[in-house]
Amino acid sequence: MNCHLLVPNLFWPESVGVEPYRELALPALETLLARGTRRKHAGISLERWLADAFRIAPQYDLPLAALALRGDGGEPGTGCWLQADPVHLKIHGDRPVLADASRFEITRQEADELLAALNAHFAQDGLAFVAPAPQRWYARAHSEPRIRTTPTGEVAGRSVEHFLPAGDDSARWHSIMNEAQMLLHQHPCNEAREARGELPINSVWFWGAGRLPEVARDAPYGTVWSDHPLAAGLAAATSVQCRALPESGERLTEVAGDAAQDRPQLIIADRLRRAACGDVQGWRAALVELEQRWFAPLLDALKRGAAVSVTLHALGPEYSLTSLSTRRDCFKFWRVARPLAAYAA
Repeated sequence: MNCHLLVPNLFWPESVGVEPYRELALPALETLLARGTRRKHAGISLERWLADAFRIAPQYDLPLAALALRGDGGEPGTGCWLQADPVHLKIHGDRPVLADASRFEITRQEADELLAALNAHFAQDGLAFVAPAPQRWYARAHSEPRIRTTPTGEVAGRSVEHFLPAGDDSARWHSIMNEAQMLLHQHPCNEAREARGELPINSVWFWGAGRLPEVARDAPYGTVWSDHPLAAGLAAATSVQCRALPESGERLTEVAGDAAQDRPQLIIADRLRRAACGDVQGWRAALVELEQRWFAPLLDALKRGAAVSVTLHALGPEYSLTSLSTRRDCFKFWRVARPLAAYAA
């Protein structure tokens, strides 16, 4: 089995320093990093990494919404789609900072009520909103917006002012976003949420505009193990099997079967993303869980010969790291493991 383990937000923002890494016990991860062949890259998000891996060509924007909708069980057809993610904007100082749906819960009823209001208001603008899942919203536009956008995951926890849509149609879409904010701010659903002490869903974040793109049929992976809709959509577009993420690397070796002998297996372990918006303790706890469930079992699989190689793709907002480890590398004891903070420097 040739495993590619994709871990978004493995590294904490550089400006914080090494404090988030202090006294983290991650022996398997540190061994993989020390004994493997490492390459450092510029920072990249999960969405852009997947687009690069599956060779998605930009239209005016990077057309990922239609693929994600397909992975979410929808049918994009020939329409033009955008992600219209439900978000909460909070003024921090004098800047609006975005919290995505990983920071709050949305019920099916709340999603339906809010989307009904958006559809009624924006019908005259040729926009139609749908939500295959309460926390994942999409919008169909009557014509392709000439805007360049930023995935929500890259903006979460940051001021939105430098990430607003750019391009020929940017002024129109800034206006649409402002109207959506005013509409949602006054909605009874959000008033009820605030009364319960929950974050109101007071805006939508548009990104990934375009029509369903052509995807190269020679996919780089044999199976994609993920619950992420974009990964599922890319797998469907390339006739690659997408299977639910197992609970652990040990379980993966049990269920992969003969499929593991074909092309590499792509495993997307994105548990760290939820905590990456400032929850240091949550991030540390999730990292220890990844050590137990994924890094240690995959290192063990290498030593036993159940895996031919493990390639770790550690993504971060400012830099990323790729580390390729083979069974032979496991026995290079002279490559001394260092704390994760050493690789973040």
